[in-house]
Amino acid sequence: MAYGSHGDLVEQLQQKLRRIDELKQQGEQRQAAFTRMKDEIGELSVTVSSPDRSVTIVAGPGGSVQSVRVSEEALQGSAIQLSSTITTTIHEAVAAAARRQAAIVQDALGPSSNVLEQVLQTQAEAFGTSVAALKATVADERPVVPQRPIDQGADFAEEDFLAEQQPARPARPEVRRRPAEDDDFLDPFDEGDRR
Repeated sequence: MAYGSHGDLVEQLQQKLRRIDELKQQGEQRQAAFTRMKDEIGELSVTVSSPDRSVTIVAGPGGSVQSVRVSEEALQGSAIQLSSTITTTIHEAVAAAARRQAAIVQDALGPSSNVLEQVLQTQAEAFGTSVAALKATVADERPVVPQRPIDQGADFAEEDFLAEQQPARPARPEVRRRPAEDDDFLDPFDEGDRR
């Protein structure tokens, strides 16, 4: 035979099938990691307070500022001082949220990605600090998230996990109309006979 024995062909086919199974499993693991990443980023919330605790900022995914809280004591100082404290605390909260988001993405992409390193380098340059100092803060900022088991039987081929889910619309309330004989007013939009 030109292509070798049947045993060789069967062995080659079995090796290819094993490789396909390995690739499928790797794909399922990646998909689960991306799903976990999406969930973690969606739930991301970082709370940062000024050193004197007069201003507290909550930042979320993408650097969104979700809330600003100002204490009564903060109102005792000048407007310029309060404005500066708010601005500084917002910058710190947004930076902390960006670091946490980069850490989540880094975990999903694996060790071959350097997304977290790039964010840390950019922030170190912007804030005039070192990457090592920022790395120390990342460990403190990271929440401990238990790993969810991978559903080996799930088929995610047709599902788009990055598309935003539209919230379900609430049912419209039923509008009850009064019977026509109860109408004791004129309808200004009625084109019928008016006197």
